[in-house]
Amino acid sequence: MASEAFSFGRNWDRFVREHYSDERVEISRRHLLDFLGMQDLSGKSFLDIGCGSGIHSLAALRSGASRIVSLDVDPFSMRATEWVRERAGSPPVWEVHEGSILDPKFVSRLEPADIVYSWGVLHHTGNLWDAVRNAAGRILPAGLFYIALYEKTSESAYWIEAKQRYNCASAPGKRFMELGYVYRTFLRTKSPSILLRNLRYIRGYRASRGMAFWTDVRDWLGGWPYEPATPGEVTDFCERTLGLKTVKVKTGEANVEYLFSRG
Repeated sequence: MASEAFSFGRNWDRFVREHYSDERVEISRRHLLDFLGMQDLSGKSFLDIGCGSGIHSLAALRSGASRIVSLDVDPFSMRATEWVRERAGSPPVWEVHEGSILDPKFVSRLEPADIVYSWGVLHHTGNLWDAVRNAAGRILPAGLFYIALYEKTSESAYWIEAKQRYNCASAPGKRFMELGYVYRTFLRTKSPSILLRNLRYIRGYRASRGMAFWTDVRDWLGGWPYEPATPGEVTDFCERTLGLKTVKVKTGEANVEYLFSRG
């Protein structure tokens, strides 16, 4: 079944206009610093690959980063990020660029950064390993590489087919699939305690990196291309092929978070 790439940018542009708040930025800021194991980003440069909404770039700015570069291939993500940047006062230390991490000429023009960040993005490029390689190539000596990637599981083949169906569906068809996914995943249970736990999870979803529940449902179902990988595949590639050192791996959710260091 053929399917066009999902417009993540439209989803993020809608997200910032409907859900942007200082509270969400602060949640994102705390999550970023906690995983990096830092108190702040003072004096650090920050490269946000696949910036999406721009919220995490703003979180880096508010963490004290000395230079932020946000990039995305989707023009709607550019619009969303520029919207967020304007609300931050259009600081000159924050640049926004449209381009693909798979484009060698574009990537070669990016200045290496102390922290290269790409959360839930590289597996949607259509060429995961080239994307990881190109992104890692922008890390400064002694810099950090913070990425999150979908984990490959026994259900990955099912989700490939489901994502293709979602992207080929009409608007009502997409909404039907979204509601069906939420019902099957969170509401279809005979256990009152599990149902209550899931409802609390949905209600408090903004506590997860400052995101919005329905935005992430659309992102998950629509996310195509989709190339998941096991943690072993990711750490092996980054260590053996790219010469990085694994600092931290956090599993337990659809996206596995990885932190690597250079040197």
